Amino acid sequence: MPDVLFILLLALVVLGPKRLPQIASRAGKYLAQFQRMKREVLDQVNAEILRLEKQNTLGKTAVGNDDPSPMLASAGPGLQSLKDHT
Repeated sequence: MPDVLFILLLALVVLGPKRLPQIASRAGKYLAQFQRMKREVLDQVNAEILRLEKQNTLGKTAVGNDDPSPMLASAGPGLQSLKDHT
């Protein structure tokens, strides 16, 4: 806590009392925008993971076994090499 107080006092001295609120406001806006973008990316990643898990579950019940080969074969040539490594 004393470290944060020291940094705030140093910023007040360096930036001045007129510019410090403006810069703090701008930093707050950028931080809020960054957090909003991060949340959107995480939501998209989670939605894609759920979609892939649902697709994998449906593929396993349609095939009737636990062999992931049909799923890898239908996923494309890039993922086909994963079957060789497992």
